[in-house]
Amino acid sequence: MELMVLILAAGKGTRMKSDTPKVLFKAAGKPMVDYAVECAENCGASKINTVIGNGAELVREHLKDRSGFYVQKELRGTADAVMAADEALRSFDGQVLILCGDMPLIKAETVQKFIAEAKSEPVSFITVRVKNPHGYGRVIRGVDGSVIKIVEEKDATDDEKREDEINTGVYLCDCKELVKRLQGIDCNNAQGEYYLTDIVKKGAFAWEAPDENEFLGVNNRAQLAEASGILWDRTALKHMMNGVSVIDPKTFYCDDTVEIENDVTVYPNVYLEGKTVIRKGAVIMSGSRIKDSEICEDAEIKDNCFITESYVGKDSHVGPMAQLRPGTKLLGDNKIGNFVEIKKVTMGIGSKASHLTYLGDAEIGADVNIGCGTITCNYDGYNKYKTVIGDSVFVGSDVQLVAPVTVGKGALIAAGSTITKDVPEDALGITRAKQQNMEGWVSAWKKKKGVK
Repeated sequence: MELMVLILAAGKGTRMKSDTPKVLFKAAGKPMVDYAVECAENCGASKINTVIGNGAELVREHLKDRSGFYVQKELRGTADAVMAADEALRSFDGQVLILCGDMPLIKAETVQKFIAEAKSEPVSFITVRVKNPHGYGRVIRGVDGSVIKIVEEKDATDDEKREDEINTGVYLCDCKELVKRLQGIDCNNAQGEYYLTDIVKKGAFAWEAPDENEFLGVNNRAQLAEASGILWDRTALKHMMNGVSVIDPKTFYCDDTVEIENDVTVYPNVYLEGKTVIRKGAVIMSGSRIKDSEICEDAEIKDNCFITESYVGKDSHVGPMAQLRPGTKLLGDNKIGNFVEIKKVTMGIGSKASHLTYLGDAEIGADVNIGCGTITCNYDGYNKYKTVIGDSVFVGSDVQLVAPVTVGKGALIAAGSTITKDVPEDALGITRAKQQNMEGWVSAWKKKKGVK
């Protein structure tokens, strides 16, 4: 039987106090609605539709071709949100799984078990028992254990508020039965809203999930932080079980898109983001942030480095306090020291820039030494230009290489030089004023000033 997934993502998220649609807030580095879409994809949905409302165009632009879209024009409750997709529902013959776009912790395997056990029921939903049920719809059962009703928090009596079994907002329905029950819902409540919970009045199967943490609905930034923490904990556990040493899992901030091989060591307070790959034996030290980059075997990223869209080759050492900007390629056995910034540079095997240097728009050969305070002057205010440095070049301290310029293989650039012309292979490049030593000048100057 075909499965359509309907994601409810129209809410204002008033308590987030932001112009950003709530479902686009990131939990552990990814917009919350993405978790719902991925869950739908992993459950084998043949169709995915998202009901949008507040910030509709932003959500539509974010999801693009991953979903169809229906707009809830007036935010009049969860049943009204489902009815906004009436066109899709009436033309579909199969089951409809309803998910919430602000519930990033739900696991696809949990939903798959729910579908397997509830698929013969016309209307089913997931419940969970929670220690503190504040803010959720209560599931009220009869003496035989069957569901009598679901009471929204705002309409619940004091006795009903004490119930610890709550409705998670996840439903599985025969599509035709869902349409029929939606037609019978009214808004006779203080809020004037149409509640999706009312579809259980004619009977429903309640499937109880084992873990309340999966069904945390995010309504404010405190809950967003809580959800992110749980997601990061899950990711840390996964990597540790795969042979990664995470020194402090509570301060390991890693997107689920990151790949980490075994025998990697990650120190506290590290951020790994996007399509980052960390190869076997690498070490990532405290305070570093790595985004969309590859760190190769046995490389060491020292404390407080920022690396984005870069490649760090085998046995390289970066930092502490270094920045590798997009387009950086360290081909291996490189040393990039403290307060070095590199952008759009390919650096050959064995080359190094140990401290206080800016390298931009450059091609650097193998076994090159870049001295302290070197700058590639790559920008004239209008255009960027390239610097080319051959193999085995030695660049002294406090050197400016004004691009476009080429330094030939084996050349030496004297400290303090500003190089504006190409330097041939095996040549000394030097631009320096002649030094004069004026003997006795200091004593004469002091006597003139009356200084002893």
